[in-house]
Amino acid sequence: MKKIYYKSFLFLLCFMVILFFSCNKETALVREAPVDYLEVVHSGPKNGLDSLIDTIQNNYGVQVYYQFTPRVIDPTTFFTPTTYNRAMAYADIVVRKMWLGPLKQRFPKFWAEQKPIEFLIVGSAIKFNSISSGGAAGAGLNGQFYRLGMGGVDNMSFTRATVREHMCILFHEHAHQMDHKYGRGYDYDRVSQGEYYGTPGYTSRTDEQAQEDGFFRNYGGYAPEEDFATTVEACLRFSKDSIMKIVAKNDKLRKKYNMIYSKYLDMGMDLHEMKVYLDSAAIAL
Repeated sequence: MKKIYYKSFLFLLCFMVILFFSCNKETALVREAPVDYLEVVHSGPKNGLDSLIDTIQNNYGVQVYYQFTPRVIDPTTFFTPTTYNRAMAYADIVVRKMWLGPLKQRFPKFWAEQKPIEFLIVGSAIKFNSISSGGAAGAGLNGQFYRLGMGGVDNMSFTRATVREHMCILFHEHAHQMDHKYGRGYDYDRVSQGEYYGTPGYTSRTDEQAQEDGFFRNYGGYAPEEDFATTVEACLRFSKDSIMKIVAKNDKLRKKYNMIYSKYLDMGMDLHEMKVYLDSAAIAL
């Protein structure tokens, strides 16, 4: 019996010694470089679009991406890049001539402080739930402070009317960044508290019916964040006189307009002046 205990003791002692040295042995961890899905490896000389992107970066401080691995924002959200020719047209016409150029020239404070430092040109819509589901122009990308992106470029025509309308949507998406960055404000969220349509409720209203309820567009009645963005969008789509007629319909529209117009003015941009400048820039295309 003593021999059994002795052997058991020796076995246990050896096991503990091995375990001790195993636990104290330092093992070097292999550090793998993080995956940068936006990194583009150039195997040859830069093309014309790359040179244009360099110019935009140098003049405006925004890095444009048109090549990237098909990206997944979360496990159910997908988007993909567009073609070279469409990316070239978009970077030149939309990013440089219609967006960053007017901002820097007319509203340098807003340009310096509120522009994102990255812009993604996305060919597909932003797909939700599956790669074949319905999508949106910029949802899922623009709740970030540093990166703005617009989708649907594969199907975009670069006519004056289409580009001008696209700018309203671009500023709508940028408004979501301002919302995430600064918030809408306590007072704003209580103007229509408890009266939002949700989905699919907003689709059953026309814009005129929504305005009677205090929203600039029926989609603004979906939720407070879209209420905020569509109010900004309206100021860049309609003339100041037209906006004044809309806000005269009820006190809710007037309150929302006053809060957002003042908010943007404090940040350095007069929305009505920007609307006029966008019109003139589109005519020059």
